[in-house]
Amino acid sequence: MLQANERAPEFVLRDVDGNSYAFDARSAPLTLAIFFRTSCPTSVYAWKFYERLHNAYANSGLRVLGVSQDNAEKTCNYRAQNNATFPHLLDTEFAVSRAFDPAFVPTGFLIDANGNIVETFESWNSKRLNEFSERVAQRLGVAPQEIVLAQDNAVENKIG
Repeated sequence: MLQANERAPEFVLRDVDGNSYAFDARSAPLTLAIFFRTSCPTSVYAWKFYERLHNAYANSGLRVLGVSQDNAEKTCNYRAQNNATFPHLLDTEFAVSRAFDPAFVPTGFLIDANGNIVETFESWNSKRLNEFSERVAQRLGVAPQEIVLAQDNAVENKIG
């Protein structure tokens, strides 16, 4: 699995609407690429929180990309069921997944504008996601947003 301080591979994938999407790290101050499977219970559980993260920082320069290891129909349904608004890209041939080499899903890679991976996370941890949010905010120079709220009654850990 690629780690912090390694270079993120460039890639081109189609989104669920059939549009070609070429990853260019320079087009956003930070990019979070989250690898997932629509059938993974941990991915399903965490997705609403990733949408919150996207909503919290999209206008400040965080781009979130869902990289699905499933087909367009499953991914489109998944996106709709989770009310997700960030791009969902299709890696049905696993070429991009092999390049990043996540051991689990979901796995996130935070990439800076120079194309360097600055941080990774695997599976689900509610406390770590809020800490991650603080580091994203710091890198973007904005106030941190709490992503997992007390009223969510979120489980602390969930392995993918």
